[in-house]
Amino acid sequence: MNQVRSVLMLSQTFYPALGGSEKQALELSRALAGRGVKVTVLTRQPGGLPAEEDLGGVLVKRLAVFGPRAVDSALFMLKSFYWLLAHKGEYDAVHVHLASSPAVAAVAAGWLTGKKTLVKLGGGRGVDEITLSMGTLLGRLKLAFFRAARPELLVMNGEVFDWLKGTKEFSGLRLRRFRNGVDTGRYTPRLYNEKINAKEALGLDNSQLFLFVGRLSPEKRMKEFIEAWAELFREADAPPKARLLLVGAGPEEAALKRAVAALNLEGSVALAGRKDDLLPYYQAADVFILPSISEGLSNSMLEAMACGVAVLASRVGGARDAVTPGVSGSLFDPLNRGELKDCLRRHIADRSLAVKMGEQARKTAVEKYSMARVTDELMGIYGEN
Repeated sequence: MNQVRSVLMLSQTFYPALGGSEKQALELSRALAGRGVKVTVLTRQPGGLPAEEDLGGVLVKRLAVFGPRAVDSALFMLKSFYWLLAHKGEYDAVHVHLASSPAVAAVAAGWLTGKKTLVKLGGGRGVDEITLSMGTLLGRLKLAFFRAARPELLVMNGEVFDWLKGTKEFSGLRLRRFRNGVDTGRYTPRLYNEKINAKEALGLDNSQLFLFVGRLSPEKRMKEFIEAWAELFREADAPPKARLLLVGAGPEEAALKRAVAALNLEGSVALAGRKDDLLPYYQAADVFILPSISEGLSNSMLEAMACGVAVLASRVGGARDAVTPGVSGSLFDPLNRGELKDCLRRHIADRSLAVKMGEQARKTAVEKYSMARVTDELMGIYGEN
C-alpha cells in the first residue's frame, strides 16, 4: 500500500454552493487536510469568486468558464483534463464528486498518467447517475468508457450497489460500497433543557418538532407528507402537540406554501427557507423526516442522527442502510400513506420514543458514519495499488 500525501478533489460545483455533494466534498477535504494530506480542489469559477482561495488548509482552484450550460460544462471538462495532465506531479490520487462530465476528464487523465482515480456516484435508485446516463447517447458512451478504463466507482447506498452488481449490463464497472461521513464532534446531542432552549431560540414552543432539511423538490414528496400531516390532525380528537418545520429551498417551495395555507396548517407547519447554519435546527428537533421516493445517502439525515435525533424515513436508499427500524428510527413505504401516519401517531403518542431512538441514532452515527472513520478508510483506498 502506498502512502498518499496529496489528493486532487474534482467537483463541478463547490463551496460556497451548499448542496449535499458540495458539502460532503468540503468536509472530506478538511478532514484529509487535518491528517496532513495536501488537498487541492479543482472546480468551476462562478462570478465573483477568486480564481484561487485557501479554505482552512484546502486550496481551491477555480477554472473560468462561460457560455450556455452545455458550453460551460464542456469547457470545464476540457480545462480539467489539461490541468490534470499539466500538474500530474502535484497529486497522488484524484477523487471526483459525481459522475458528470468532469469525471470523464479525470478518468481519461488517470488512464494516461496511471494516477488512482475514484468517482463518487450520486443519487438514489432510479435517479442515480448510472440510470440517468443510460438515457442519453453521451451518457452511454461515458459508461462504456468507464468499463474500459475501470476507475473505482464509490456507491453510497446498498440499494444502488446491489442493483448495479446484479445487472449484467454493468458487470464491467468497478464498484466499491462506501458511505458519506459526518463530523460527530460538531454535530452533537443536546440535553433536555438545552433542547427546549434551542426551540425557543427558533421561536418555537416545546411541542414535538418534526424537521425536514433538504431541497424542496418533487422526489422528496413533502407535499404528500404535508397532506398526510393534515389528515392526522383532522382525525385526532384534539390537535396533536407537534410542529413540522421545513428548512430548505427548491422548485416545490411555492406549491408547499400554498398547500399549507389551503389545508389550514399555518399553526403547525412552517417553511423556514434555506439556512447556512443547520446546527440550531437539528439541536431543536425531535424527529428528522425524509419521505423521499428515492434517495442516496442524505448528509442531513446523518447530521441529524449525530445530534441524537430519531429518524422517520422512507424505506429507500441510504436510510435503509443507516436506520434500524424500531431502534434508531422508523421506516415506511413512501407510497403507503397509512403506514406513514401510523409512524407519526406512534411518535406523537409517546415522546420518549424519539429520545430512545435518538440515542441509538447518535451511536450509529459515531460508530459507522463519523468523518474520522470514513477518512481513515478512504486514505486506505487512496493508497491501494
